[in-house]
Amino acid sequence: MGKLFLKLWLLILLTSLTSFKIQETVFDHVYSQNMETNANERFRRVYVYIEEVLRPFPQSEWPERFRKMQERVGSPKVFMGPSRLITLADLAKEPGIDAARLAKIKADHPVSRPLPGGGGSEIFHTILGTDYVVVLEVPMIKNPPMYGVLTPSQFTWIVESSLYALAIGLWLALFWRDIKKLDRAVGEVGEGKFHFNLDIRKGAALFPLANSFNKMKDRISALLGSHKNLTNAISHEFRTPITRLRFRHELALHATTTEEKDRELHLMNSAIDQLDDLSTELLEYARLDREEPKLDVGPIDVEPWLNELADEAREVASATGRDVQIAVHADVAGLEGDHRYLSRAAANLLHNAVRYAKQRIELRVEHRDGKRWLHVDDDGAGIPAGERERLFEPFARLDDSRDRQSGGFGIGLAIVRQIARWHGGTATISESGLGGTRVSLTW
Repeated sequence: MGKLFLKLWLLILLTSLTSFKIQETVFDHVYSQNMETNANERFRRVYVYIEEVLRPFPQSEWPERFRKMQERVGSPKVFMGPSRLITLADLAKEPGIDAARLAKIKADHPVSRPLPGGGGSEIFHTILGTDYVVVLEVPMIKNPPMYGVLTPSQFTWIVESSLYALAIGLWLALFWRDIKKLDRAVGEVGEGKFHFNLDIRKGAALFPLANSFNKMKDRISALLGSHKNLTNAISHEFRTPITRLRFRHELALHATTTEEKDRELHLMNSAIDQLDDLSTELLEYARLDREEPKLDVGPIDVEPWLNELADEAREVASATGRDVQIAVHADVAGLEGDHRYLSRAAANLLHNAVRYAKQRIELRVEHRDGKRWLHVDDDGAGIPAGERERLFEPFARLDDSRDRQSGGFGIGLAIVRQIARWHGGTATISESGLGGTRVSLTW
């Protein structure tokens, strides 16, 4: 609002200055032109009277005769204002009388000059073809008509109102153009079209709104794309255990022995467990993706925290029959973050490493480039560079061999990146010095 007011104020100020310059130029031109053009007509009787009085006397006596003539007739009555008799040589020494004006005066052309203090003009006219010049001071007539039609106040009102209307009209035209762009953009989004940007020039009143609109549009597009991918992934993930459950149920109905029925029921229970685990993971991801919690950021004692995470990972490895060594490296004594969510992110990374490592896992925390880093390295098969970013999408997997046989539903890394974003950071995958994969959480 403040910027909009400032721009409007500057627009009015520039319009006023432009109006002033136009009026000044027009007044100077029109008034002086009128004075010069009409000087002979308006003051002809004065010139004739002066010439008739001075004609019988030699030029040497003209200044004195001129003075006595003024005293006798009274200047306000005959001359309208102060007047004087001066030679061309003396006139050339006065300020504002250049060679061009002097030549016009000498050629008996009407010439005027504004008085230094304002309030009127001086009219110059030679008499009897000599070098003597009569200078008449003519007071400014209040609101004199211009060309016999407009007074200066009327002209001022017309010029200023016209310029204000033009300036505001131009501003409104640009504003209306941006409004129409915004209206079309809203219509495009309403039709589900997101492959465009609302282009409004910088400095325009609606530029901040356009910038916010573009961000909102991109966010909606990303959310719709994510929702579509998530829906497809959920459909795929649920289809397999449900199909298996139906198949085992059919076999159980037609089992001929108690042992066969019990075996099928046991396999059905395994499919139900898988559905339950999938539902739990899905609900947790939806909760984390839907809302950004208020983080309880505080100091974390790094070494005990890492040892606790490593011990839990060793228990997971033992329970799944994995024989891996987990090493802990704390390059910093403490860090800042939400203990609960950072523990969840680190645990997800360690569980993935336990699944795919051959023998070794390293858990490290360091401070580098003004940021905090948590790395989980393994000596597994590694991940191709072209597939790394995709794995942070929910339900994304490399292939079926790293799929259900190894456990998990492909949500863990998506949760890790979400937690990293809450802390103002991100999560990345790179090549590990152990020969496998390094997943890094930085904030």
